[in-house]
Amino acid sequence: MGKRLLYLVFVIVLVSCGTKVSKNPESLIKEVELYSAKIDSDKALETDIIEGALTDTEGFEDIGKFKYTVFFNKETNELLKIKNLETTNKTITENYYFKNNKLSYFDSHSENSKPKKIFIYNGKVVSTESVSAEEQKLFIAKAKRFQKAFNETH
Repeated sequence: MGKRLLYLVFVIVLVSCGTKVSKNPESLIKEVELYSAKIDSDKALETDIIEGALTDTEGFEDIGKFKYTVFFNKETNELLKIKNLETTNKTITENYYFKNNKLSYFDSHSENSKPKKIFIYNGKVVSTESVSAEEQKLFIAKAKRFQKAFNETH
């Protein structure tokens, strides 16, 4: 009886602590890209547009304008994408994609610079392109501010 119990415990430990299959970064990136393409092609999403002036750091002088569009599922009220357009002496377009209430993908394009991309899976950065560590923190924090503003108004 004691050997059977010991064997049973050994099998349970082996199964519960066994190696977990993790996805490689390439497949995670592909999954994120497919998800963002699906959101971009979904014409049934509800949108809200918010526009305003960009000011200097003191908040006194207008230095440009912004316009961001929020894409969400009207039935579930789930935030899926935010497209942010900032115009100063150059135009910057940022796209934030959300999945399960978390940022899953970010891309940014501006004139005469390489596109910036951040791929995130289950809250963890999987890969980046042309993004410094400081920019990564900035863009993720910006996504959280956008998400908070959405949650407060919807």
